[in-house]
Amino acid sequence: MDDEALREAMKPYIRRLVSPQLKRLGWQRKANEPHFDTLMRPIVLGLAASADEPSVVKHCQQLFDAIKHSEDVPPDLREAPSQQKVQRGFDIDPDLRGVVFGTVARHGDEKTFNKLVHMHHTAQLSEERTTLSAAITGFKQPALIKKALVIITTDEVRLQDTAYWIVYSFLNRHAKAITWKWLIAHWDWLDKNLGTDLSFYRMPIYAGRAFSDSVFLKEYKEFFHSVTSPALERSIKQGIEMIEWQAAWKARDLKTVKSFFDSK
Repeated sequence: MDDEALREAMKPYIRRLVSPQLKRLGWQRKANEPHFDTLMRPIVLGLAASADEPSVVKHCQQLFDAIKHSEDVPPDLREAPSQQKVQRGFDIDPDLRGVVFGTVARHGDEKTFNKLVHMHHTAQLSEERTTLSAAITGFKQPALIKKALVIITTDEVRLQDTAYWIVYSFLNRHAKAITWKWLIAHWDWLDKNLGTDLSFYRMPIYAGRAFSDSVFLKEYKEFFHSVTSPALERSIKQGIEMIEWQAAWKARDLKTVKSFFDSK
């Protein structure tokens, strides 16, 4: 729906919705807890954090602030298979790191950004770098959004990880317009470096699903029709369809949806 008033109106509703499970599950895994509780915890915490539940946002910040000197230790397991102790710079449940890092990014400043970037550049596990890239691209300040996009074309991002950065940037509502301009400006670079990769041929989809504005559709068509190829044609059509149906859904139901949440 891409409407800030609606987003704010939904937050109290979401907080009430997740409150029982948030109290039940908490932050810590329990001994012999059901597997589905383990899977549900990051979902519930993520929903609560996105709805600005104060206790969750505060705890995310506390966990992040407790991370010290991550550059001095490899992001490895606390205990190696050989039982040799391995130090690490932080001790946050791997399932919850996305929630923690994403939350501090949404509420963070340049200092937070720089710390996340440093953690990414010194991380050794691919999964951890991916989690951190999602956070680095999650800021709302235009200057930090642009800084994150600059990183994509540096040696700090492996070519096979480029698509993650672009997808996460488009998913950030504050960053999607800037990311679109970056995509246009760097299309030749993407073609040269990713032109044979499936992720490159999905770029029109990554961009299309981020927008629900029929006005944007003209600009979208003009650019992708100027760079189209047989390999891109299907994705471009899919992107156009996404923008069209999302714009139609918004035009049809935004007023009704806002009315529902305003009454809650």
